[in-house]
Amino acid sequence: RISGDISLIPILEQTWNHMVTRRMYITGGIGSLPGLEGFGRDFELDPEVAYAETCAALGCLFWNWEMVQLTGRARYSDLFEWQLYNAAAVGMGLEGTSYLYNNPLACRGNVVRQPWYAVPCCPSNLSRTLADLSRYIVSSNSRNLFLHQYISCELTEVIVPGEGGEEIRFSLEMDSALPWQENVRIRIMAVDLAKANAQKPVTLCLRQPTWAAGMSVSINGTTVVTAGAANAEKDPAASGFDPRPAVFLSVDHAWMPGDVVELHFEMPITMRRARPEVKGHKNKVAITRGPLVYCLEDVDNIGVNIFTDRLDPISLQPVLDGPLVEGMVSLQGETLAGKQLRFIPYFLWGNRGKSQMTVWVNH
Repeated sequence: RISGDISLIPILEQTWNHMVTRRMYITGGIGSLPGLEGFGRDFELDPEVAYAETCAALGCLFWNWEMVQLTGRARYSDLFEWQLYNAAAVGMGLEGTSYLYNNPLACRGNVVRQPWYAVPCCPSNLSRTLADLSRYIVSSNSRNLFLHQYISCELTEVIVPGEGGEEIRFSLEMDSALPWQENVRIRIMAVDLAKANAQKPVTLCLRQPTWAAGMSVSINGTTVVTAGAANAEKDPAASGFDPRPAVFLSVDHAWMPGDVVELHFEMPITMRRARPEVKGHKNKVAITRGPLVYCLEDVDNIGVNIFTDRLDPISLQPVLDGPLVEGMVSLQGETLAGKQLRFIPYFLWGNRGKSQMTVWVNH
């Protein structure tokens, strides 16, 4: 990206595509083999022995960020979001002082959060990434302002380059209800035109997530864009989440201070299936809502065998409650035998002592 040499972009894209379609867990976690801290063979994605190191997820975040700068393709920002909420955030406990080094997708009580590690790369890597998160929210080029992540923030100076050396400086506030609720509100606080001829519209490029069944955009109360669900790829992803259909929706407007952009996402509960090539996943589903993967933890499901009992899919519904995080949404349902089930976001598991957990449930 710095040198301007674009010759490696095709092989980078090919490698990334191979990872997504063959070697990535539903959480966005990567690295299936603890023995070598690396990828296994294609479709070697056992949830119980998954290494999915926190640092590997963070490394993929950085790679995604560079790829979207190189190509302008929303798929990379989409995977960034998914890995941030699921494969990375799980690495730190709620109190901020306990950590997971590896992140399996099934646990029978043998993985617990630790206050530190002899090789402490994951705690420190995660801490500095969260501290630097603001740099990954927006970017700009030639009259385009890209919103990559919908995270509440105040951005005091975003510079959008124009023609002939002109610059348009934006200040904006974003109030996001994600990942729990469906709405994002962006308020333009200031627009500074560096030259008088910089009056041409700046295009706001808004990422349409692949997890959204639909998306609408309004400016000052008037709907300007509506979009349905993204089209699926012919070659599906290994574990059921595929960021490749994500796109940027372009909104042109002569922005003024006080303008308000409101986004609404359709956020259904989704059952995702692994490809048939992934062993041990027949008749199993992973449950997601919005950008979050959910799991069953035995502390919430007394009297249920979370590894063998079968889910009744039509029973699932979102419930606003806060046993772990204020404002969190859990999912409630039943087994086919009528037993109550409670799913929590995967990144929150393991915060109540030693427990059993699974992402993939029988269906």
